[in-house]
Amino acid sequence: MKKTILMSAMLFAGVAMAAPQITSSVVTPMSTLMQEEKVKIEADDLPVPVKVTITADEAINKFPIAEAWKVTLADGTFHFLVTFENGTEEKLSKKYNEEGVEIVA
Repeated sequence: MKKTILMSAMLFAGVAMAAPQITSSVVTPMSTLMQEEKVKIEADDLPVPVKVTITADEAINKFPIAEAWKVTLADGTFHFLVTFENGTEEKLSKKYNEEGVEIVA
């Protein structure tokens, strides 16, 4: 009889220890909307100050423009991303603001 009670108590204790614990976890989604709009434009559509800066730069004015992009950021500001064909597999890219000033990242 004692063995039966002892075995029942041990079995009950074992089941209580092995029961999965339910924990409450609160997941707070945090998302930052950093949207930017990137629109491809023709090289001729670049603003005049950007064209003047490119022409005045001896290091890049000899390379043809491969692509030009107008990138509008979430805060409403924008810049121009210009990619040049420099004769290698990796193309040379530069960023300019609307006044033609190069943005160095």
